[in-house]
This record gives sequence, structure tokens and C-alpha cells, in this order.
Amino acid sequence: DMQPYWPAGRARPAAAPVLPLIPFLEEMPADRWPDHADWSGAALARGVANLDGATIRFVPPLTPAASALDFERRIHAHGEVETRPASWHDAFHALAWLAFPHTKARINALHVAEGLDASPNGRSAVRNVLTLFDEGGLFVVSADPALLQLVREFKWHRLFWERRAEVRRHMDFVVFGHALFERTLAMDYGATGRALLFAADPAYFGWNNAARLAWLDREAAALLADTDRLAATTVLQPVPINGIPGWNAQSDAEGYYRDVRQFAPGRRKVTPC
Repeated sequence: DMQPYWPAGRARPAAAPVLPLIPFLEEMPADRWPDHADWSGAALARGVANLDGATIRFVPPLTPAASALDFERRIHAHGEVETRPASWHDAFHALAWLAFPHTKARINALHVAEGLDASPNGRSAVRNVLTLFDEGGLFVVSADPALLQLVREFKWHRLFWERRAEVRRHMDFVVFGHALFERTLAMDYGATGRALLFAADPAYFGWNNAARLAWLDREAAALLADTDRLAATTVLQPVPINGIPGWNAQSDAEGYYRDVRQFAPGRRKVTPC
């Protein structure tokens, strides 16, 4: 169902998830998929770099494909991000580097520092958390601690319906993970973000999207630098994105939140950020 090409396809995602990225999208060519030069030029113009200061460049993938760790090592050593052409997944990955350069650089450096692990998937607990967030990450921001607590308690009906007006005014949901971005193309049933929760000053909600992205980028990069916080995946709060007001037209009806397959109560505690 998704248009396979960039010009027709890029208007398909729900407006709310991609709204913060509109300035980045508008810089890309409208009549074709962005190529490596387009992505690299945007990164150069913004001074996007890895943690060692190497300018990020988007390059064709190796054949055969690199392992996940070698993919990260190439970024860390040379600033080269392997990117497939005409791929929504990889396009959203490139956009994440443009929108959240400090967070992406931190994640990359941590993957390399952690290296291979003796676990079956070769990833340490820290790398498991980083991978989940890099692919499916979501930022949840509010100046109201009570609203954030409802997220932690999985009280979706109370949050998204009973306190809907407050959520619209006093909460921000910003996609980070490129796989989660890809799922917003069709707002897949049951799509779930893995969220970091942030308490913000009320002034945050008076800022424009660029200022909000910059603040989130700084805060997330600082949080992830403390690897003691990344010892378990419970640091990431599951959030059913179809329930976020304005993200799926079906959620305009109260009965939508009675679907316990999407809006299940939680059975675990989430590690506080």
C-alpha cells in the first residue's frame, strides 16, 4: 500500500509523527529520492559529526552487508553511515542523524565501546537497550509529573482520553527510532514506541520545533552517557503510538481505547530516568 518512491510516499506518514522533521524533509529534492550527496550535504551544512568529530557522510552499503557492530564501527572510525537508496528505513535513519546528532553520536560510540558480548546475540545489556531505542525510540515530554506518571502506569484510557485536552497542551511525543518512523507510514496496528520520559520546564511548550529537538537531543545524549541507567530494557517505557491524540483518526472515539491488545495494562515497573 505504501508508495515505493519518495515524492508520493513522503506525504503518507501521519502528520503528527513527522511534524518536527518537516524542515529537514523540505530541504530534500521533491522529484526523487534523496541520494547520498543530498544526505551528506545536509549533514555537512549542520556540522553533524561522530563523537570524535569526524563529519558524518552517507555512503553506499558494503557487499556483503556489514554486521550491526561493523556498521557502527565504520561510523565511529570514518564518519561513514551506510545507507541504502530508495529505502524509507534508511531515509528515516539519515533524518535521525540530522535531527538528533548528539544522541546518534553517543549511541554509536557506546556500541563501539561495548563491542561484542558473549550473549547469544552478541550484544551486552547496554547494547540491547541502545538497539531498542535506536530502532523504536520515542521521546515523551511533559511539564506535568502526573501525566508522565500515567504513562509509567500504562493508564492509557485515563491519559489519552480522560485527560486528552491536557495531553494535547502539556505533552510532546517525538519519534526518534527510524524503524518506528517507518511504522508511522501506515500507523501499523499495535505499533509501540520505546520511550524515554523527560520532565521539562513549562517554557518548553512555547518553543518552536527546532528548539525542542535541540533540547531533546542534548538531554538524551547526556542521559545515555550514563551507562548505569542502561542496564535493563525497563529504562524504556512502552507507549502505544496509535493512542496518542492526533496520530490516528480512530482514536477520536473513546471505544478505541477499550482494545486491550493495543492498550494493555503494564505488568512491570519502568526504571526512572
